[in-house]
Parts: sequence; structure tokens; C-alpha cells
Amino acid sequence: MGMRHGALLLAGVAAFLVGCGGAGMRAEAAGPQRLSFSDLAGWNTDDQSAALDAFRRSCARILKLSPSAPLDTKGGDRLYGTAGDWQPACQAAAQVGDGAAAANARGFFQHWFVPVRFPSEKGLLTGYYEPEMKGALTRHGPYQTPVLAPPAGYRMVDGGGNFPARAEIENGALDTNSLAIAWLESPIDAFFLHVQGSGRVRLETGEIVRLNFAAKSGHPYTSIGKVLVDRGELAMEEVSMQTIRAWMERQPDKGRALTHENKSYIFFRILRNIDPELGPPGAEGTNLTPGRSLAVDRSHHPLGTLLWLTTEHPTVDGRDVVPVARLMVAQDTGSAIKGRQRGDIFFGSGGEAGEIAGRMKAEGELIALVPKAIAP
Repeated sequence: MGMRHGALLLAGVAAFLVGCGGAGMRAEAAGPQRLSFSDLAGWNTDDQSAALDAFRRSCARILKLSPSAPLDTKGGDRLYGTAGDWQPACQAAAQVGDGAAAANARGFFQHWFVPVRFPSEKGLLTGYYEPEMKGALTRHGPYQTPVLAPPAGYRMVDGGGNFPARAEIENGALDTNSLAIAWLESPIDAFFLHVQGSGRVRLETGEIVRLNFAAKSGHPYTSIGKVLVDRGELAMEEVSMQTIRAWMERQPDKGRALTHENKSYIFFRILRNIDPELGPPGAEGTNLTPGRSLAVDRSHHPLGTLLWLTTEHPTVDGRDVVPVARLMVAQDTGSAIKGRQRGDIFFGSGGEAGEIAGRMKAEGELIALVPKAIAP
């Protein structure tokens, strides 16, 4: 999980907590290589209808752009062209209809796009999710850990400036009672909410309140997983969200002190009128689709673009792996997501998604789908 710029903080739970990166996967042609869909193992068995629904949400933004505008303000490889290169496909996507049959969705992508493999790089795929935790809207009983909105008139300064760091905020440097938008039962839940950048709070009534990233303090992020490795508390190969959380639960006082090593602090807002089946908004401003939304390095892949992903992810119990070959939509980003072959899969919400995302760290490959008219 890394820090997301935009609606979500992200990066890949395992990689973000440890602070690892990713690079290199294959050694072949120096430039992009045009492929056929028959070259994509698993293409004919993937149900691309879910990807089409996610792509249609990205298209709502793309269709508002000037045809000569870039797809993304952060740039991206020239391979992807301009908004005008994508708008005909986006207009056609609206005609396919919601919940299109898998064959119709597959036919749509084959009609409008061509797969393109990137030159030599190794891929690293991680995962993130939307956690669910117990909480309340007012402070009482076990609900003593606040989730804060940004102070009035707040503007982030890179490096944090004179703004208080995490330890100072948790020790009362801000007016907690006036800024709190929710109170959580577990301070460990609160820290992992900061890492993920979004979450669902289950109230005593059973109602769900959804929280989303609003701002960050500007202080640099420190990986607590890396701190534990450097101190010899955990071996690098052992580090996951699950092992870090277990370490913190065994020794709460040391766990709280450990979180203070990370000076960065995240502020939140309450989301209203969000489809419970969808995830929170990503950096593109569209609601994330479990298993189909991908966080990418926007300097390589513009938001809204299509990527064929091959990798594997752990099972819920962590004892086995499941092969993955599916079409994804670039709809989010994160400060730990660096490189053309670096991606972070949104696995959804709740416990099972967290078990998978928390252990997810695997090699893989991303292959672009680009409009036929501009494919190399």
C-alpha cells in the first residue's frame, strides 16, 4: 500500500508496509511490440464484462476532455495517444450496455484495441483493499480513537513544514473533538485505515459509514515494516499486513510507538451516496471495481487506460496461489507505485479482500491495449 495522490492512499499492502519496489521482467525487443489477442494466454476465458463496466466509468471522464488533450495530466507513454484517440471507443462502449455478456464485451475490446507488449522490465504486483472496522460517530465506550477531517483552511506543505507530525497530533496538537468525524474501537485499525486511505466503519446499529482520503500532512512516509526488519523484529520474507498487525497486537505500547516512526498523517471525509458494491473513488475520481481497478504509475500509464494483467495472488488462507489473467483498468495511483510494470490491484472491501491484499506480492506482466488507429 502506498500513499495515493488523489482520492485514495495506496500502494500495495505488503510492498507499502515494507517499502519495497519493483522492476524488470523480460528481456526482448527494444520498443513496444504489437501482439494479437491470441497471444494473450487466458484472453478467451476472462469475463471482460466487468472490465467493460469499469472502462465505461473511466470513459465518462475521457469524453469530457478536448480531443487534443492528453488522457492524463501526469503524462504517460506516448503510445497511448490523446483523448481523441480513445473517444470513439468510449462512445461505442456506451452502446454495448451495462452488464454486457462476456462474448459481447470481448468482441468490443477486440474491435477497438490492439495488445502491445512493452520492452524488457520485470513486473511487481501488489494489492490493496477497503478495510472494515468497528466504530461510532460520537466518542463513547470503547470508541476512543478519532478519525479526523482536515483543519479549516488547511493546505499541505511538502515536507510537513511547521505542521505537527503523527505523534504530536495523536497527543493532542489539534482540536480532536471538533475535527473528529468518527471514533474507532481499535487504534491499530485506525493506523491501517491511514495506510489504505479508505475504509468502512460499521456502527453499533449495523449501519456502514464510508471514509475516504481528504488530505495528508505532507510529512514523509516511513514504512513501519521496514523499521521492524531493520530492528530484527521480522525477517523481510515474513513481512505482510498480517504479521505486522500481529506484532502490534502482542505489544500495544510498542505498536503505538512504532506507528509514530511514520510522521505522515492522513485526514478523511465521509462519502455519501456510494454504491455499496463498488469501491471508493480512486485518483481518477471514478469508483473502483474489485478485481478490475489497478493503481499504476501515471508517468507511464494514463488513468483510464486498459492493461492485460498476468500474475498470481494468494488464497484467503495464504496457503496457496491463484493464477490471474484478466483485463484491468488504470483508475488509481500511489507514491509507492513506480515503474511501467508496477501495479496495485484493488481487491475490494472487508476481511477476505484484506487477507489477499495483505499478502499480495508477486511477479507479473502488464500488456497495454491501445486503440487500433495508433497501435505501433
